Amino acid sequence: MTEILTEKTTKVLFKMTLPISLGMLSTFLFQVIDTYFIGKLGANNLAALSFSSTIYFVLVSLYIGLSIGVSIIIGKAVGAGEQEKLYKTVWVSSLLTLLVSSLLSIVGVIFMDEIFSVLGAPGNLLNPISLYTQPILMGMPLLATAMTASGILRASGNITMPEVIMGIAGVINLVFDYALIFGKWGLPELGMQGAAYATVLSWFFVFVGMGVLLVKDRLFQLSTNARESVQELVKEIVTLGLPTIATQIIGPFTMMFLTYLLAKESAMAVAAFGVSGRIEMLLLIGVLAISTAITPFIAQNSGAKLYQRIDEAIVFAGKASIYLGVLIAIILYVFIDAFAGIFTEDSQVIDFTSSYFYIVSLSYVSYAFYLVTTSILNGLQKTGKSLKITVMKSFLFAVPLTIAGSYWGVIGIFSGLAISNVLSGVYAMNVMRQEIKNMKSSLVESNISKDILSDFTSIIKRK
Repeated sequence: MTEILTEKTTKVLFKMTLPISLGMLSTFLFQVIDTYFIGKLGANNLAALSFSSTIYFVLVSLYIGLSIGVSIIIGKAVGAGEQEKLYKTVWVSSLLTLLVSSLLSIVGVIFMDEIFSVLGAPGNLLNPISLYTQPILMGMPLLATAMTASGILRASGNITMPEVIMGIAGVINLVFDYALIFGKWGLPELGMQGAAYATVLSWFFVFVGMGVLLVKDRLFQLSTNARESVQELVKEIVTLGLPTIATQIIGPFTMMFLTYLLAKESAMAVAAFGVSGRIEMLLLIGVLAISTAITPFIAQNSGAKLYQRIDEAIVFAGKASIYLGVLIAIILYVFIDAFAGIFTEDSQVIDFTSSYFYIVSLSYVSYAFYLVTTSILNGLQKTGKSLKITVMKSFLFAVPLTIAGSYWGVIGIFSGLAISNVLSGVYAMNVMRQEIKNMKSSLVESNISKDILSDFTSIIKRK
C-alpha cells in the first residue's frame, strides 16, 4: 500500500482506521453476542462467562502482542524494500504462533479448574466455566495464527480484506450462537457450550480466510536469499515481540486481579464487570482502531525515513484521543442504564454495571492517550518504553489503587481503576513529550490546544 508512504497522512490514517474499526466490531461482537445470549440463561451463567473471559483476554492479548511485534518487522521491511525478509518473516512468525498457541491451550485445558479456583470462582460455577472455556482453548490456535496473519496483511498494506473476513466471521458467530445455545433449526441445545462452539466455528473461517489472503497477496513465498537465518529472525521476533506481548498481556492480568477483588465482594459484581468490559470494548473501537493502524503506519514511514509523516500521525492520534474520549463519556452518561439492561434483568448486575461507567468513563480521554502512545512507541521500535508505560499503569497505579479502593467495596474498586487510567494517561503524555524531544521532532514547539481550537473554528465556519 504505497499510500502509507505517499498519501496525505490524515487521509490514509482514516482509510486504515475505518476497515480496522469494522473488523474490530465483528471481533468484539464474538464476546458481546455470547454475553447477550448467555445472559438469557441466567445471572450465574453470566458470572461464569465473566470468569472465563479473564483467560480469554489474557491469551488474545498475548497473541495481539506477538502480532504487533511481527507487524513492526513486516512494516519496516516493506518501507525499506526488503522483500526477502518479508517472505521469511511470514513463514517463521506463522509457524511460531501456531506452536506457542497450541502449547498454551493444552496447558490451559489441563489446569483449568485450578486456575479458576485461584481466581475465586465458586465451586458451583466451575462446571459451566469449563463447558465454555474448554472448546475456546482448543480453538484458540486458529484465532492466534489468524491474528498474526492479519497483522502481516495490515503491515504489508492490505487493510480492508482482513476486516471483511472478520465481519463475515461475526455473522457466522451470531447465527451459530443462537442455533447452538437454544437448539434451533434441528441443531442440539448446548447452552454455554454451544456459544463456545459457535465462536470456534467463526475462528476456523477466519483462519482459512486469512490464509487465502496471504496466498493471494503472494506473501507465502519461500525465501532462499534472505540474509537472516531462521534463528536470527526468531530472535528478532522475540526481541520485538516480548515487550509488545508483555505490554498487551499486563492489562488482562490486571483485569484478572480486579476480577479476584470483585469476586470477594459478589459474584454479581464479577458478572457486571464482564458486561462492562464488553460494552467498553465496543465504545472504544475508534481509539483501538487508531492504535492498531498507527503502528504499521509509523513502522513503514520509519523504514522509509519519512519523519514529517510520523509527526503528523502523532498529532492525529493525540487529537483523536481527546475527541473520542469525550464523545464516549457523553454517550455513556446518556444511555448507560439502557445499555446495562440489554444483557440481563438482574437488578444487582445492572446497578453495578451503571456504577462502573458513571465512574470509569470520566477517565477515557487519559486512557485513550495511554493506548495511542504505546502504539506510537511500538511503531518507532521503542517497545521497551511502551512496556514501561504499561507496567507503570498496572503495578504502580491500578493494583495499589484498586486494593485501596476495595476497602470501600465495589465502588471503591471502580474508582481506583478510574484514577489509575488518569495517572497512566498523564505519564504516557510525559514519556511521549520526552521522546519527541529526543527525536528532535518539529512537534517540540507544537501546542495541541491551539490545534483543537483551530479544528472547532473550522467546523463552525463550515456551518
